[in-house]
Amino acid sequence: MLDGGNDSFNMLVPRDKKHYNEYQNTRANLALSRDKLLALKNTQDKQGRQFGLHPSLKPLQSLYDNKQLTFVANTGPMIAPVTKASYLNKSAAIPLGLLSHADQFNHWQTARADQRINQGWFGLLADNLQASRKPQQVPMNISLAGSNILQNGHSTSHYSINQEGSVGLVINEQKSALNTEIFNSFNELLLSHYPNDPFKQTYIAQTREAQALHQVFRDATAQVKVASAFSNTDLSHQLRKIAQSIKAADKLGLDQQTYFVRYIGWDHHDELLNSHARMLKVLANGLSEFQQALQKMKLDDQVITFTGSDFGRTLTSNGNGTDHGWGGNTIVMGSAIAGGQVLGEYPSLGLGNKNPLDIGNGVLIPTLPIDALYAELARWFGVPNSHINQLFPNLANFAHNACTKGIGLFNAKHNC
Repeated sequence: MLDGGNDSFNMLVPRDKKHYNEYQNTRANLALSRDKLLALKNTQDKQGRQFGLHPSLKPLQSLYDNKQLTFVANTGPMIAPVTKASYLNKSAAIPLGLLSHADQFNHWQTARADQRINQGWFGLLADNLQASRKPQQVPMNISLAGSNILQNGHSTSHYSINQEGSVGLVINEQKSALNTEIFNSFNELLLSHYPNDPFKQTYIAQTREAQALHQVFRDATAQVKVASAFSNTDLSHQLRKIAQSIKAADKLGLDQQTYFVRYIGWDHHDELLNSHARMLKVLANGLSEFQQALQKMKLDDQVITFTGSDFGRTLTSNGNGTDHGWGGNTIVMGSAIAGGQVLGEYPSLGLGNKNPLDIGNGVLIPTLPIDALYAELARWFGVPNSHINQLFPNLANFAHNACTKGIGLFNAKHNC
């Protein structure tokens, strides 16, 4: 999750002269130089747009040209199709808390833009796929961003690690006479029973399980080597740990896994150009390094990586940055996808009456619900067509339902 709202219309930019001029006029002082955009090979949409990437995304250009990466254009949380007229006359069904960080961040995780719930679609997958998880088996959902909604189900939750791995009791990790004595005393506490104190019972049970899972995870990953270089950034370190953990999936007894990573700092109301360039470089390096590591371990066809962000941002400048928007562009990466594409409908970047999607200040109505992207990913993960609309109930309101070919992320057909 690109936490804060990625300005994705400066990430994926039209570079043919006609559409670049429209982009430049709208973005004003935030427009990137046309001659610095990184051209995407053999890419042109129905309107004749050719595309380029932000100059910080050189590693992603290579992945795209090698058909290991695709962009999904102008997507976002939706309940049902929205037109400019229905939005302005207030007859449209719009996401709860539209333009709000907290709400839109949650909608990306739940795919239920009409509700505020605490279960995400990764968590609902785990409810079914790991319903009979043994007490000392690591959950299939692993988070490097602590507590989150995406991986929280009705009966399942996630297992949290950090870029160094799992975390256990310090007194057990650092061996000394005193720590051994403290740990033994703590073990006696864990073995104690407090029949009349549910709080202590819960605390003891969770502490005991956390320590047991730590030891399982630590032992499974200890001998796994990642023979690939990663940059010295938090994001790259986290992705390296994920690559190591995926390699250890067999030892963990896991056929399927999800991972959640949160890269914070994309709320660029100010200093957009400099901050965005720096953060996109970190993102591009991390994704490229992760994909290279998976290839060296011969796991690249088993893993799909995708980005989300609270919302797209306004096309218009607020002086030195941009404000909260709605539709935006996102990234999907993996050897299993039909890469080298810009999927969905890249929108016009004009303003006002020139753009049927502009609802004010360059806030764009999405032309593709995130549910359509998620449905493709869920099918790849093994969810049958008969369960897709149950997992993503708002998808039935759109043409991209469970009985269509989908958005083209994969070459396979998904007829019912």
